[in-house]
Amino acid sequence: MNEYLFIRDIAEKLTSNIHEIIIGMDEAIRSLLIGLLVEGHILLEGAPGTAKTYLARVFSSSLGLEFKRVQFTADLMPSDITGSIVYNRVTGALEFRRGPIFANVVLADEINRASPRSQSALLECMQEKQVTVEGVVYPLPRPFLIIATQNPIELEGTYPLPEAELDRFLIRVFIDYLDSSSELKILEKKQLHGERIEVEKVADLKDILRAIELTRKVHVDKSILEYIVKLGQQTRKREEILLGVSPRGQVSLLYASKAAAALEGKPYVTPDHVKSVVNLVFNHRIILRSRSSNPITLRRETMEVLREIIEEVEPPR
Repeated sequence: MNEYLFIRDIAEKLTSNIHEIIIGMDEAIRSLLIGLLVEGHILLEGAPGTAKTYLARVFSSSLGLEFKRVQFTADLMPSDITGSIVYNRVTGALEFRRGPIFANVVLADEINRASPRSQSALLECMQEKQVTVEGVVYPLPRPFLIIATQNPIELEGTYPLPEAELDRFLIRVFIDYLDSSSELKILEKKQLHGERIEVEKVADLKDILRAIELTRKVHVDKSILEYIVKLGQQTRKREEILLGVSPRGQVSLLYASKAAAALEGKPYVTPDHVKSVVNLVFNHRIILRSRSSNPITLRRETMEVLREIIEEVEPPR
C-alpha cells in the first residue's frame, strides 16, 4: 500500500477546506503545504488587501494548530517575539515568559516594518527551531512554521530583509490580484460568512507529524541530486546575476521537491517535481546586476532569468 496517498488526501481536503472561504491562491496554498511538510518558512508578498493574513489564519485553523500573530512595527523589540525573563511576585523567582514565537504557526505580519534588530530575533528560531534567552535554550513546538507577509510596493518606513534572513525562507510566493469573476465570488462569500473563520479540521497533530516523517523518507535518486546542484550552479554562471543561489538554497530545493512529490502521493522525486518548485525556492535567492527600482519589473526579470536557467540545464532521463 502506498503510504503517501495519505499525504495527498490531507492536502486535497485542506485545499478544499480553504476554498470554502478563500477564492484562488492555489500556488500560495500549495506553498504553505510544502512548508508544513518540511517545516520550512514561507514569505507571502503582495499588495494590501490580498488576504495574506486571512490565508494564514484559515490554514492553521484547518489543521487545528496553535496560531499566533506578531504585528511587526518599528518599535517592536526582540523580547516581544521570543519572550523575556520576568519577576514572579508570588514565588519571588525570575522565570521565563514565553513569547508568541512559541506556536505551531506564527504569522510575522508586515515583517519588513520592524527594525533589523527585531528581524534578527527570528534567525535562530527559523534555522535551529529554538530560542536562547540568558544562555538557556528553549525548543520550539513541532511542527513549527513562520508565515511572513510584506508589501513590495510601499517602502516608506520599512527595513528591507537582509539576504541572510531571506535565505532562511524556504519559499517566497507572490500573491496577485484576481480576475473580475473571482473577485465577484469573494464578495458573494463575504455576504455569507463575513470575516468569520469556521472550517472543519482535516488533520490532527499526529497526522501532521506522520506526514512530515513520510516526506523526509521520500526517495531522491543521485541523478536528481546532480540536477539540483547544476540548477544552483547555473545561477552563479549567468552574467546578469550578481549573486547566485547558495548551498542552502540547493538544500531548500531538495526539501521542497520531496514535499512536492509527497503532495502528489509519490514516494520518489522526478525532474518535474524539481521544476515545479524552482521558481518558488530560487526567486528570492538571486540578485540581478541591473536591479530595477520597480519591484514588479524586478520580479518579472528574475522569473524570466529562472525560466531560461531551467531550459538550459538538461534534466535527467
